[in-house]
Amino acid sequence: MKKTFLSPCLGAILLLAALSVQAAGSKPVSLPASFGEFIVDPSTLAVSLRPTGTVDIPLAAAAFPAAKVSDQSGYRWRIDSGADHFSIVAEIDNDTLRLSVRSDSPATLAWPRTTDPKAIDAYAMPFGEGSYVPADDPGWLDWLLRRYEPGPIHELLSMSFWTELRADRSVTWIVETPFNTQFGITQEGGRPLPALSHEFTALAPGAPYTIRVAVGARDPLAGVRSYRSWLQASGNFLSLADKIAALPATAKLGGAPHIYLWGGGLLKAGDVRRWPAFIRLFQQHKDDQAHLAGRLWQGFDDETRTGFNAAFKTAAGNAGYIEKWRQLELIRAINGGLRRALPATPVDPLPGGHDPAADVRWAQSARLALTSAFGQVLAPPSQWGSGFSGNTVAALKQAGLSRAWLGAADWQDALWHPEAVTDAEAAGYLVGVYDSYGSAHRSDLANTWSAAQMGNDLAAAGYRDRQQKGVTGFGSRGVYANARIVEPYAKKRIKAVAQASRVNSYFLDVDAVGPEYDDYTPGRETSQQQDAEARRRRLLYPAQTLGLVTGSEGGLAFYAPQIAFAHGMLTQPFAWMDPSMKDKSSPYFRGGYWPPETPDMYFKTVPLKPEIARYVRSPQFRLPLYEIALHDSIVTTHHWEYGSLKFSNERDATALLQLLYMVPPLYHLNDAVLQRDLPLIATYDKVFRPLHQRLFTQAMTGFQVLSPDRELQRSTFGDGTTITVNFGRKPRALNDGVRLPAQSAYVETPGQAAQLIVTKTLFDRR
Repeated sequence: MKKTFLSPCLGAILLLAALSVQAAGSKPVSLPASFGEFIVDPSTLAVSLRPTGTVDIPLAAAAFPAAKVSDQSGYRWRIDSGADHFSIVAEIDNDTLRLSVRSDSPATLAWPRTTDPKAIDAYAMPFGEGSYVPADDPGWLDWLLRRYEPGPIHELLSMSFWTELRADRSVTWIVETPFNTQFGITQEGGRPLPALSHEFTALAPGAPYTIRVAVGARDPLAGVRSYRSWLQASGNFLSLADKIAALPATAKLGGAPHIYLWGGGLLKAGDVRRWPAFIRLFQQHKDDQAHLAGRLWQGFDDETRTGFNAAFKTAAGNAGYIEKWRQLELIRAINGGLRRALPATPVDPLPGGHDPAADVRWAQSARLALTSAFGQVLAPPSQWGSGFSGNTVAALKQAGLSRAWLGAADWQDALWHPEAVTDAEAAGYLVGVYDSYGSAHRSDLANTWSAAQMGNDLAAAGYRDRQQKGVTGFGSRGVYANARIVEPYAKKRIKAVAQASRVNSYFLDVDAVGPEYDDYTPGRETSQQQDAEARRRRLLYPAQTLGLVTGSEGGLAFYAPQIAFAHGMLTQPFAWMDPSMKDKSSPYFRGGYWPPETPDMYFKTVPLKPEIARYVRSPQFRLPLYEIALHDSIVTTHHWEYGSLKFSNERDATALLQLLYMVPPLYHLNDAVLQRDLPLIATYDKVFRPLHQRLFTQAMTGFQVLSPDRELQRSTFGDGTTITVNFGRKPRALNDGVRLPAQSAYVETPGQAAQLIVTKTLFDRR
C-alpha cells in the first residue's frame, strides 16, 4: 500500500489550521438574556438558544463550515473565510440578540438560515398585511415556492422580519438593514425554510448588515411587537397624531373611504343634454373652419368621420336618436380632438411635454369655445366631467358621505374641472391627483403614459447594474430612473401640478412599494440606501413644502414615517400569480383597460378563484401584522386593482376584514356606476365611518383567533374598543353568551352600547 508523507512545513501548516478551527470552535460567544443565553459560534456564525436549565436549541445554521477567527475580544471579532474578511459585533439589546457584520470589500454573506424546520409549527410572515403559514401545509409550501422566488426583501415583505412559532416559544428575525438583502424560501423535508443573503457592495463601503433575534412567547404577534418596539426605539416610527399636528388636514383621513374617480376628458356623454340636436348642429357646421365643429372635423381620421356620418343619419328628423354606445364613441372623439382643434399656449413648460398652468388656461378656453358653439344643447360647464365632476361630489354629499379621499386617475381631470375640486374640499374631502416618477420613457416610445414622460435626459438616467445593463421600467417599457437624478425635476412637476390643480392631497405611485436599486453608472453611482433616501425626500416634499396630505403605493414600513396613507397593503397585487386572471376566456378574468372611462379592470365585478383566495384573502391565514405595527402611524387600504367591490364572492368577507382591522374601503366611481355602487358605499359608510374616525389614530393593541377554524376573530384598539368578527356562514356564540349571526361584526366600546353589524342586512340582499 502506498503511503503519503507530508513535509514538515506542510504538516505544520495543516496542524495550525486545524488548531485555529478548533480554537474558533472552543471559544463560543455567550450573551445572557432574561430567559437564558444566546450562543454564537464565532467561526461560523451559527446561533443557538440555551434556555435556563435546558439543552441548546439551534436557531441559525453556519454561514460557512469554519473560518479563521482573529482579534476576538469579548463580543467583537474578525472572520477570515477565503478571500472574504468580516468584522462582527454581537450584543444584547432589550433582551434581543443583535449581530452586526461588516465586510472589508465586496462580498456576499448567505446568512441566517433556520437549522431545523421540523421544529417550527408555523410562521407569521408580513406578506402585505400579514399571513399565518402552517409549516406542515403542502399547499402553502407549493404556493411559497412558486410565487415567492428569492428577491429583495423590500419587494417581498412589507416589514423586514418574520416569526417562527415553535413548540413553546417564538423566534423572530428582524433585518435592520434591508438594503442589498435578499429574502427567499426553500424547502427541507417538505417544509418551508426562510433564508437571507446580503451583498456588501462597493457603493456602500463599510455599511453594516445587522440582524436582531427576538425570543418570545408562542404568539404569532410576538415578533411584530418586537419589530414595532425596534421601530420606535430607532426613530423609524411616526404616529398619525404627530402627522396631524404637523399637517392638520391629515385628520380628514379618519373615516374616509378612498375613491378613484374616472373620466378621461373634458366632457362626458351626459353633458350633452340633447344628442340629436347636438349632432345636427355639428353636421351643420362641420365644413365651417370658423366654427369649432369644423376645426374638430378637420382633425378627425376616417374611422371617426365614419362614426359621425352614421350619427348624422340616425339624428336626422324630429324622431332622431343616438345610441348610448355611439354617444360614448363620439364624445371620446371630441375630447381627443379638442387638443388638436384648440392648441394650448405654453405658460411654464416642463420636460416631458407637461405644462399644468397651460392646461388650466386651455380648459378655460375650451369650455368657452364649446359653450359658444354648442351651449344651447350642453349642461353648464361647472357640471361637466364623468367621475371628477361637481355632479359626483353632489351625489356623494347627498348620499351622506361627510369624509372621503377622492383621487383623480389623471391629474388633468383636476385641472379641467376646478369646480369639482372646490366643491369637494368645501365638503370636507381630501382631493388628490396621481403622479409617478418610477418609469421614464423616451418621447418617441410607443405605448407610453403621461407620468412616464419626463424628457429624454431623464429617460437616459436609468439605473445600471455592475455590468452596466439598464434596469427596464414597468411593463418592460423604458427604464426605472435614478431617484437622485429625478429629484429636482420631480419637485418642479409636483409643485406645478399641485398649484395648478389646487388639490389638498397628492399620491406618488411606486415610491413606497420597493424595491430600491443600485446604480453603477459612472458619475452617478448610487447605493440602494441612497436611492431609498431620495425616495423618502420625494415623499416628504408634497407635505412639508406644499401642505398636501401625501400617500403612495404599497406602504413599506421603511417609508411609513414619510406618508399619511398607502394603497396596496390590505390587498397586494396578485393577478400575476395566476394566469386565469389574465385569460379573457376565464370566468376569473379581471378585465382589461377598456373602456377608458370605465375600465373593466377596476369596475367589472368578477369572482375570485378559490385556489387564489385561500392564500391572499382567506381569514384562516390572515394576520394583522402591519396594523399591529403601524395602525396608528399610517392609513392603508387595498391596491387599486382590487377595490372593495371587485370580487363578487368576497364582498362580505372584505367588508368584515375592513371592520376588524379598521382599514378603509377603496372604490372606483364615475357617472356610469353611481346608481349601481353608491348605495352600497353609503350604507357601509354609515357603520364604518364613525368607528374609523374614532379609531384610526389608535394603536391596534391586540388580536385573537377565537375558534379552531379561525373564522371567529377579535381585534382590540388603544381606547379599549373590541371588534369581534364571525367570517363563517353559521352563527357563533361567544363565551359571554353573545350570539353572532353569520358574517357579522360585534363592536364593543367602553361606556357605549354594543353594536352588531350583519353584512346580509348591510348589503340588503333579499
